[in-house]
Amino acid sequence: MKKNYKLIINILIIILLLFSTTSFAEESTNTTDTNENEDMNLNLYSESCILIEHSTGRTAYEKNSDKQMYPASITKILTAILTVENCNLNDTVTITNEMISKVPAGYTTAYLTAGEKVTVEQLLNVLLIPSANDAGFALAIHISGSVEKFADLMNAKAEEIGCTNSHFTNPSGIHDEEHYSTAKDMALITLYATNYPQITDIGCKTSYTLHPSNSNSRTFYTTNTLIKPESNSYYEYATGLKTGFTEPAGSCIIATAKKDDMEFLAVILNAPEPKNNVVYRDEDCKTLFEYGFANYEDIVKVEEPANQQIIAQNDEQITGYLKNSPIKGITLSIILKIGLSLLGIYILLVIIKSRSKKSIKN
Repeated sequence: MKKNYKLIINILIIILLLFSTTSFAEESTNTTDTNENEDMNLNLYSESCILIEHSTGRTAYEKNSDKQMYPASITKILTAILTVENCNLNDTVTITNEMISKVPAGYTTAYLTAGEKVTVEQLLNVLLIPSANDAGFALAIHISGSVEKFADLMNAKAEEIGCTNSHFTNPSGIHDEEHYSTAKDMALITLYATNYPQITDIGCKTSYTLHPSNSNSRTFYTTNTLIKPESNSYYEYATGLKTGFTEPAGSCIIATAKKDDMEFLAVILNAPEPKNNVVYRDEDCKTLFEYGFANYEDIVKVEEPANQQIIAQNDEQITGYLKNSPIKGITLSIILKIGLSLLGIYILLVIIKSRSKKSIKN
């Protein structure tokens, strides 16, 4: 009986050690995965940013990406989406006083004049390349009849895309306390926009001439210095898309880059204004893109099997339920292992007790 008793105790100790070691090892691994992005310091200048791998839509890096910020002119990506979805690019728009009077002094325009006739495609080009605010209001009124109705359309579309922390009041990003978004929401909007070559083909242009054969022709240049070869900020892998700036919003940009088969999207919000020929929003983009290209294989690794994803989701839910409890951080797998350990202990105790009774009887 003593030999059996010692054997049972030894087995029990081994089982407990195995479960404890595995549990703590897994808990340590989970903690590392969760905090990896937070612990990595990329020395970014911007207050908020996000880096998305294009083919999977995975977040490769983020910093305050859910923080509500002013998006300035990167708002125009959403306006471009609604334009493509609601207009024929060959449609003619006659500019009215209402369209051009909506732009406050100091904001960029395409110098549109009342009575001027332009196509929707022309308006899209000056909207996205030089960031003309009068083009944004012209498109909004052409599509919805008023800026207010177009703003409703913008918010409905943003919600449809999956945005949860955004609210838009105008088509151009003119500063308004109630006009805000997040890096994550703007990334979702831009990923959606990349389905339209009508937008991406414009977003990669460095210049555009309105009415080229007319005496009133005007040539505009991109505000995106990442794609301008003559710029100090030029980045050879950059492919577009849209910049923004107001004093309350700071320097903002939605940028895309491609290297071989690797493609990333970056959103930068509230970077410092350029100084001493350093464009800080561009420097942040380069840092993020280089990080993405260097870690591409890990970012796009094969998805877990469906059953593993379900387990992970359940695990995450339970962890969420326990986040305010004294046992914060316990995961589903650890709970299961603790339960199995306790079950093993119970079974062994029953066996020991049963053998003890038999010994007494004998």
